[in-house]
Amino acid sequence: MLEVLTEHLVWGIGGRFSPAGPKAPLYSNRAGFVVKWMPDTNFPVDWIEQLEALAKKLKTPDWQAPPNEEATKMALVAPFLQALGYDVFNHDEVMPEFFADLPLIKSGERVDYAILENNQPKILVEVKAYKTNLDETERGQLQRYFHATRARLGLLTNGHIFQFFTDLDEANKMDEKPFAEIDLLNLRHAPLRQLKHVTKPRFNLNELLSIAEELKYIKGVKEEIRQELTDPSDWLIREMAQRVHSARRISPQLLDSFRPIVSKAIQSYIADRINETLDKAIKTIEVKDTGSQMKNQDYVEEKDDNDIITTQEEIEALRIIRAICANCVDPDRITEKDMQSYCNIILDGHARKSFVRLHFNAVRKKKITILDQSQPKTVYVTTPADLYHNQDRIRQALMIKLEGKQTGEESQD
Repeated sequence: MLEVLTEHLVWGIGGRFSPAGPKAPLYSNRAGFVVKWMPDTNFPVDWIEQLEALAKKLKTPDWQAPPNEEATKMALVAPFLQALGYDVFNHDEVMPEFFADLPLIKSGERVDYAILENNQPKILVEVKAYKTNLDETERGQLQRYFHATRARLGLLTNGHIFQFFTDLDEANKMDEKPFAEIDLLNLRHAPLRQLKHVTKPRFNLNELLSIAEELKYIKGVKEEIRQELTDPSDWLIREMAQRVHSARRISPQLLDSFRPIVSKAIQSYIADRINETLDKAIKTIEVKDTGSQMKNQDYVEEKDDNDIITTQEEIEALRIIRAICANCVDPDRITEKDMQSYCNIILDGHARKSFVRLHFNAVRKKKITILDQSQPKTVYVTTPADLYHNQDRIRQALMIKLEGKQTGEESQD
């Protein structure tokens, strides 16, 4: 059962890498391993590459979020529609500020874009500001246009998350929840192959609607799985207790005593799976520099005495921190940035989103700096496994970065 519950967390780290199968080419970096699969001949190649380029722009150190809705349209939404194959400069195909004089539409109310076919909208696009939480924002305008026009697809976006809606629950009424989502900061988990039917070269409404229901329920089940991993329900705790405990009856007291046991078991299992799959991925890398084979296995790479050394302990610490934070964020978003005096553990590739620093260069006294709001910030450790003793603080430091806060120490850097 736990195998099923955790499979989505280790997707892409190792084992099952991509829809392209085992022959997909493997690309590696210092912090982890990514498989970039090439689409088949019936799949639009360009839009994947354009989405990757757009996503890469969001991850550059000098990237600044658009300050308002109009800037979000220009910087991100228009390029996204272009990636789908639509000509944003052709008003017969993409109409900005689309207005329909229909009974359900308020006077002067417009949607940001309508993708047209034979002068009729087929996709309606509503844009919000970059930092808007799409799950909590008001959707009335998009819903009214969806109901009043013949469009069967609605797209709600803040520039980096794109949510796709249709009318699965009730005909001609936009569903409350999207059936699919593309997050430019996490393209790995987007259903890009299925959404090929949204692109202009492959647009097929019937095919898209036929898979929308499946995508919707897959998304819902994954959310339930994630919730079980984060906060196990009474059902899961009772099921585990019945399987491993000798008691004939699971009393409320036994249920309460088993709750922390199940939570710790899930965390431990996820950590084991992540470490196993990372180990398998690492073993696929062949060292090509036969002229300077390194006998000391305490480090992975060293070009000369002046270069930065990434030690095996630092890589092991990265794995452990990924495991500790797996319930909070996709482990792939956590990477390392090695410096001369310490190794930064960062979020989304941004140096300013450092939340743990590893000071492992000293032979005798190893220490870590946890960039949360607790004291002491510096904690001495003996081995990378000691990180587990500080897992609550490490998660708290990560949450600070996810919420966009800044610690006092970081502001002084």
